[in-house]
Amino acid sequence: KISKVLDIGCGTGHHAELFAEYAREVVAIDPDSDMIDYAENNIIKSKNITLYRAGFEELDRIPDGKFDLITSIGNTLPLLGDRKKIKQALKRIRGRLSENGIAVLQFLNFSSKIIDKNNYYPPKVFKKDGLTYVFIKHFQYGKQKTRLDLIITGLDGTSVKEFHVNSSYLATLKVNIFKSMATNSGFKRIELIGAGGIDKFDPGKHISLYALLTRKEN
Repeated sequence: KISKVLDIGCGTGHHAELFAEYAREVVAIDPDSDMIDYAENNIIKSKNITLYRAGFEELDRIPDGKFDLITSIGNTLPLLGDRKKIKQALKRIRGRLSENGIAVLQFLNFSSKIIDKNNYYPPKVFKKDGLTYVFIKHFQYGKQKTRLDLIITGLDGTSVKEFHVNSSYLATLKVNIFKSMATNSGFKRIELIGAGGIDKFDPGKHISLYALLTRKEN
């Protein structure tokens, strides 16, 4: 088993619960207190998971020492909004990583061609309280910031009963810029894997990627 895992931006806690099967100890953090409450009350069942309301800025202050695996899934890094904060976050991640540990960070492939081609993700449909909800993600590329719109429509047959749009801005984190930031933060090995976690990252093909970072070259 892996000794210790840190899940940054744990959200609803699904990944943390999965990690708990393979690790002796899991620390899951999220800056949103509502997410932490939801995870604690609905998802987290394993006794070896500890939840904290914290984000990248608090990484230096959470207890539990070094971690063998640090994960940040779902564009958590770009959601920081600017490159200065991302640089600081990478340095803090390295500081909490054990000597032989690995960090796994997932984010969008911020290529204008890829985002413009895939700016609408396939809609998700679910039913709740007698209504049919359609959930759509939309991206609008920008050189410095990329806008993310979360669009939710509640339908009763063909009649629109609810309509919500929540917008946020992601730092446009190009792969070459990220690699430079990671190197300057002290990571010695940087490996990029395409969406799905199997193939080597192809910048002209993959919508998102996983970056695997280590403190050592081997």
